[in-house]
Amino acid sequence: MQHTNHPMGYEDQAHSEHHQQHMQEMCQQYHLYFIQLQMMDGSIAEGIIEDADHEGVTLLMPEDDGHMEGSRQFGAGAFGGGPYGFGPGPGYGPGLGYGIPRRFRRFRRRRFPYFGLRTLFFPFFF
Repeated sequence: MQHTNHPMGYEDQAHSEHHQQHMQEMCQQYHLYFIQLQMMDGSIAEGIIEDADHEGVTLLMPEDDGHMEGSRQFGAGAFGGGPYGFGPGPGYGPGLGYGIPRRFRRFRRRRFPYFGLRTLFFPFFF
Protein backbone atom coordinates (compact mmCIF):
# COMPACT_ATOMS: atom_id res chain seq x y z
CA MET A 1 0.00 0.00 0.00
CA GLN A 2 1.50 3.25 -1.11
CA HIS A 3 0.77 6.53 0.65
CA THR A 4 1.22 9.90 -0.93
CA ASN A 5 2.38 12.71 1.27
CA HIS A 6 -0.38 15.35 1.13
CA PRO A 7 -0.63 18.25 3.57
CA MET A 8 -4.10 16.97 4.40
CA GLY A 9 -4.82 13.34 3.62
CA TYR A 10 -7.92 12.35 1.71
CA GLU A 11 -9.47 10.83 4.82
CA ASP A 12 -8.89 14.03 6.80
CA GLN A 13 -10.27 16.15 3.98
CA ALA A 14 -13.38 13.95 3.68
CA HIS A 15 -13.88 14.11 7.44
CA SER A 16 -13.43 17.89 7.37
CA GLU A 17 -15.97 18.29 4.55
CA HIS A 18 -18.40 16.01 6.38
CA HIS A 19 -17.94 18.02 9.59
CA GLN A 20 -18.50 21.31 7.76
CA GLN A 21 -21.64 19.90 6.10
CA HIS A 22 -22.91 18.72 9.49
CA MET A 23 -22.25 22.14 11.07
CA GLN A 24 -24.05 23.85 8.19
CA GLU A 25 -27.10 21.60 8.62
CA MET A 26 -27.14 22.23 12.39
CA CYS A 27 -26.88 26.00 11.92
CA GLN A 28 -29.67 26.00 9.33
CA GLN A 29 -31.86 23.85 11.59
CA TYR A 30 -31.39 26.21 14.55
CA HIS A 31 -31.75 29.46 12.60
CA LEU A 32 -32.74 32.31 14.97
CA TYR A 33 -31.88 30.27 18.09
CA PHE A 34 -29.57 31.59 20.83
CA ILE A 35 -26.61 29.17 20.84
CA GLN A 36 -22.96 28.83 21.84
CA LEU A 37 -20.28 27.87 19.33
CA GLN A 38 -17.06 26.25 20.46
CA MET A 39 -14.11 26.99 18.19
CA MET A 40 -11.26 24.63 17.34
CA ASP A 41 -9.01 26.56 19.74
CA GLY A 42 -11.47 26.04 22.62
CA SER A 43 -12.88 29.56 22.76
CA ILE A 44 -16.64 30.00 22.92
CA ALA A 45 -18.84 32.55 21.16
CA GLU A 46 -22.53 32.97 21.90
CA GLY A 47 -25.24 34.61 19.89
CA ILE A 48 -28.29 34.20 17.69
CA ILE A 49 -27.85 32.40 14.37
CA GLU A 50 -28.80 34.96 11.74
CA ASP A 51 -27.56 33.25 8.58
CA ALA A 52 -25.90 30.00 7.53
CA ASP A 53 -24.61 29.41 4.01
CA HIS A 54 -22.13 26.97 2.44
CA GLU A 55 -19.07 28.83 3.81
CA GLY A 56 -19.96 29.81 7.36
CA VAL A 57 -22.44 31.08 9.90
CA THR A 58 -23.30 34.64 10.93
CA LEU A 59 -24.13 35.24 14.58
CA LEU A 60 -25.76 38.24 16.19
CA MET A 61 -23.55 38.53 19.26
CA PRO A 62 -24.52 40.58 22.33
CA GLU A 63 -22.24 43.54 22.83
CA ASP A 64 -20.55 43.80 26.22
CA ASP A 65 -22.15 46.63 28.16
CA GLY A 66 -20.28 46.19 31.43
CA HIS A 67 -19.54 49.87 32.02
CA MET A 68 -23.17 50.63 32.97
CA GLU A 69 -24.14 47.36 34.71
CA GLY A 70 -23.66 48.57 38.28
CA SER A 71 -25.36 51.92 37.86
CA ARG A 72 -28.32 50.45 35.99
CA GLN A 73 -29.05 47.95 38.72
CA PHE A 74 -27.98 49.48 42.01
CA GLY A 75 -26.43 52.90 41.53
CA ALA A 76 -27.64 56.30 40.45
CA GLY A 77 -31.07 56.24 38.91
CA ALA A 78 -31.70 52.60 39.79
CA PHE A 79 -35.26 53.25 40.99
CA GLY A 80 -35.71 56.94 40.42
CA GLY A 81 -36.21 57.06 36.67
CA GLY A 82 -32.67 58.23 35.82
CA PRO A 83 -31.24 57.96 32.33
CA TYR A 84 -30.72 54.19 32.50
CA GLY A 85 -32.82 53.42 35.56
CA PHE A 86 -35.70 51.06 36.09
CA GLY A 87 -38.21 53.47 37.58
CA PRO A 88 -41.41 54.71 35.98
CA GLY A 89 -40.88 57.43 33.49
CA PRO A 90 -41.76 58.79 30.09
CA GLY A 91 -42.58 56.27 27.42
CA TYR A 92 -43.87 53.51 29.69
CA GLY A 93 -47.06 55.00 31.10
CA PRO A 94 -48.08 54.88 34.76
CA GLY A 95 -46.79 51.86 36.62
CA LEU A 96 -45.36 50.09 33.57
CA GLY A 97 -41.75 51.20 33.87
CA TYR A 98 -40.77 49.39 37.05
CA GLY A 99 -38.37 46.53 36.35
CA ILE A 100 -37.96 47.33 32.66
CA PRO A 101 -34.56 48.71 31.63
CA ARG A 102 -34.63 51.83 29.49
CA ARG A 103 -31.69 50.67 27.38
CA PHE A 104 -31.86 47.69 25.09
CA ARG A 105 -28.97 45.28 24.62
CA ARG A 106 -27.04 45.79 21.39
CA PHE A 107 -26.07 42.98 19.05
CA ARG A 108 -23.33 42.93 16.42
CA ARG A 109 -22.94 40.60 13.45
CA ARG A 110 -19.92 38.32 13.37
CA ARG A 111 -19.03 35.74 10.76
CA PHE A 112 -17.53 32.32 11.56
CA PRO A 113 -16.28 29.87 8.88
CA TYR A 114 -17.29 26.26 9.44
CA PHE A 115 -13.72 24.94 9.37
CA GLY A 116 -13.02 26.85 12.60
CA LEU A 117 -16.01 25.47 14.50
CA ARG A 118 -15.84 22.42 16.74
CA THR A 119 -19.40 22.10 18.08
CA LEU A 120 -22.65 23.86 18.85
CA PHE A 121 -24.22 24.13 22.32
CA PHE A 122 -27.50 25.36 23.74
CA PRO A 123 -26.90 27.49 26.83
CA PHE A 124 -30.42 27.04 28.22
CA PHE A 125 -32.43 23.91 28.90
CA PHE A 126 -36.21 23.98 28.97
